[in-house]
Order: sequence, then structure tokens, then C-alpha cells
Amino acid sequence: MAQDEQLQSLQRTVWQARLPLEIRLAASESRTFDGTDPYLIGFPRLSYLPLLLPRLHSFFSSSLIADPETVSPFTGYFTYDNVPLKWHLPLGLLYDIYVLSTQDASPDHASSAALPFKLTLHFHPDPEKPTVPDATPMVLHDSFINSVKEADFLRSGTAKPIMTLSAQESKALWTSTQQSDVATFSKIHGSLVPAPGQLRNIPLRVYLPSSPDEVSSKAQIKVLQSHIPPTVSVVGQASPAALRGGGSGGVTGQPQTLGTALHQLIPSLFPSRRTPILATPLLHGAPVPMSANLEELVRWGCYADGWLSVVLAMRG
Repeated sequence: MAQDEQLQSLQRTVWQARLPLEIRLAASESRTFDGTDPYLIGFPRLSYLPLLLPRLHSFFSSSLIADPETVSPFTGYFTYDNVPLKWHLPLGLLYDIYVLSTQDASPDHASSAALPFKLTLHFHPDPEKPTVPDATPMVLHDSFINSVKEADFLRSGTAKPIMTLSAQESKALWTSTQQSDVATFSKIHGSLVPAPGQLRNIPLRVYLPSSPDEVSSKAQIKVLQSHIPPTVSVVGQASPAALRGGGSGGVTGQPQTLGTALHQLIPSLFPSRRTPILATPLLHGAPVPMSANLEELVRWGCYADGWLSVVLAMRG
């Protein structure tokens, strides 16, 4: 019971986390020579930047060179350091990928996290960049639900749990994400996650940092995804019950930890299952112990779409 309370407290902390944003209108779209005043806000880490577009359009409308009546709020997109940001990824994940993963994650290295997160807002597409769909409320909702379905299929081996949600529950899941309503989210998410011992796979994505000389490829996020079972087989160890019954050592299942999963996925970066030697795994902006139980993380520490999205920061 005490452990469950600690995990629930951790989940509440994750859902309450916010990032300070400083958003400026692109200079090429502003009628003000020396730039417009920035839009400042503390925005939930688990939320999505396109949800800000209507209020940003209203805030910057008087500064737009173009007639604001002819500019749809949902044509807007954001860049960081001249790199277009993926609109379907949560804000906190974007920050971890583009800011925290670029910093030295060694324990003795002082953190110099760039806050506020300084973004540039554009309403006109860059002809040199790939065209992306407008992030309308319906498009954003569908993208979120599709990601939830993917995570659900990995956890259960079927999409039946998410497909059996009522339309009201499905809507409430998305609304809870927009409103940072952890109580509603927990109730619905809990109905989707299989009972202990019945989990098929961990919905885990690992985001790799770009090399310093890969400036031109910053927009191409490197991500690893694989079928990660909730347990790992250990040969030669019998369970206490088997030993009491006179059984000998055999193949048993030990809980999958973040360390064992990363060692399996990227042994060159994680030669040790217990100690982060070359890279540090980050989740929601914080280092995660290699000993962290993945099944517990997916229940209590996932993003709102059900995924464990871990970002790697190099050490040294």
C-alpha cells in the first residue's frame, strides 16, 4: 500500500510538471521592425504545443504582416534553433530531445538547462521544409488516439481494450490530457493496462541524441522501438517456492528493468545493465535509475498516450 501511494505521488508530480515557454513570432512574419513582445506561459509537460495555437494567433494577430483574418491558427508551427518541432510529440519530450539530450549528463557536470524554452512561431510554411498537416483539434485528437492504440496493442497483444472504451471515455482520455486531469486519466488508463502478470510487452521508445556534427539532421529524430517483454529469463535460478518443493534451478522470469532493456536494445551504449556508463536515460526531464521496474513505470510514469518515451543524454 505504501509503495502504491509513492507511485501515485510520482504520477501526480509528473502530471503537475510545467515548462516555462518564451514564444516569439517569426521576424519574417512580423510587421514590427524590432520584433514583437514574446508570449510567456508555463505549459504542462505532458500537453501538446498545437493546443496553444488559437491563443497565440489572437496574441500576435496585430503584429502579423499578413491579414490575420486570412491566416488560420492551425497553420502555425514551432521551431527551436531553426529546427521544426514535431507537433504530435508532447512538449516535455520535445524539450528533453532538443535541450536536455544535448547537455553533458555526467553526475559531476553542472546542469545549465535552457529555461525558458525559447520557441519561434510561424504561420507560413517554409518552402524548403516538408509539408505537414495543419494541427487542427481533430487531427491532433486522432494522432493522440492512434498513439494510444499502438501502446495498447503492445501491452495487451490486441487493441481490444481501447476499442471497447465508450466514445465518452475516449473523449475523456483526450480531455484529461488537455486539462492535466490526472484523476480522470488514471481511471481510464488503469482500465487499459493489463493486470500484473498479464502484460505482453512494454510500450517503450528510446530517443537517441544527434551527434554535434549532425546539424543538418537535427530535425530527423532517431528513435528505437522493439518488443520488450515485462520479464527477462534467468537460467539457473529457481523461485523460492520451487526450492521449497525440492525443485532445482531452471529458467525463471525476473522483472524487466530499464537497464536490462537498454542493454538489450543498445549494448554499445549500455554495456552494463546496472550502471549508466556512456549515456543517462531521462524520463520527464529526470534521470531514471537503471534498476527501475519497467512494468511499474508503464503503469505510473508513462506519457498520456501510454508510451514510455525515454531520451538518452550522453555523458562526458
